[in-house]
Amino acid sequence: MAGRSLTSLCILSSLFVAMGCAEAASQHEEAKSSWSAKGRPIELGLRTVDGRWLEVRDLRGKPVLLFIFATFDTGSQAALKPLRRFVDQHEEIEVIGIAAQPRAAQLVEAWDHALDPPFTVGVEPYGRVENGESSLGKIESVPTYIVLDAAGYERQRVTGLQTGRQLAELAASVGKGK
Repeated sequence: MAGRSLTSLCILSSLFVAMGCAEAASQHEEAKSSWSAKGRPIELGLRTVDGRWLEVRDLRGKPVLLFIFATFDTGSQAALKPLRRFVDQHEEIEVIGIAAQPRAAQLVEAWDHALDPPFTVGVEPYGRVENGESSLGKIESVPTYIVLDAAGYERQRVTGLQTGRQLAELAASVGKGK
């Protein structure tokens, strides 16, 4: 009987330790998704629709909202309405649209021309964003919004269609240094 109690105690102890480790790992992953991967500022180069080369690091000193979209995605298209108001109301934040899809360079110019977004639109020409190999990490879905502080660090990441109020809350989180 004492052997069974000891065995049960060992099993329970192991279970609690495993649960604690799983919770700690979960919290680490959660924190990692909210901040820059590897604790460094975002380094990303884009080719804009008008042919310019844009380095995200050149925007340091100003908060940036990266709008990750796909030209064929209706959610990405619907996101333009609240983004238009956001751009008008938040001149202190640079908004950059990044197409994350196969053959983005071939499709983004027509998308930009047809929908006339009020922000710079570009593609990462080597497919690193769409493949999850850029400093942005894996993009789980579109639209995705990534907020960078003035030093270039990722401060917040949200996916799915955001309302104007939700976008304003993202802007406020950068202003508060969260």
